[in-house]
Amino acid sequence: MRLLASVQFGRIAFSRYALPVIRPVDHIVAGDEIIVYVGAAISISSYQQVVAYEVDTIDHRTRLGWCVIVTGDAEFVSDPAEIDRYHALLTGHPPEHGDRIIRIHPDIVTGVEYVDAASGR
Repeated sequence: MRLLASVQFGRIAFSRYALPVIRPVDHIVAGDEIIVYVGAAISISSYQQVVAYEVDTIDHRTRLGWCVIVTGDAEFVSDPAEIDRYHALLTGHPPEHGDRIIRIHPDIVTGVEYVDAASGR
């Protein structure tokens, strides 16, 4: 979770009409949960569903870096106070009509680090 907290953007993967969808989104880490701003344009089901969330930092020149993938249940944040607080942290402005925030409860966390084989770093 420390690596996830070190970057602001990631990619959420979910199923819509039985087809895979992947979208870039903003996130924050709150305790052991990932809070994701999905706005109004991303159509995640209104009921709880399993999603994957991927975050990475890879240097395009050296091809070194890391990748973390989290799989878990996602649910919409419905408490108005939480929505206001998370929205401000994620976007810096008040919520607009239709904006949505989801909470991901990690069940599986995997990762890989891309290191220089010669130096081990």
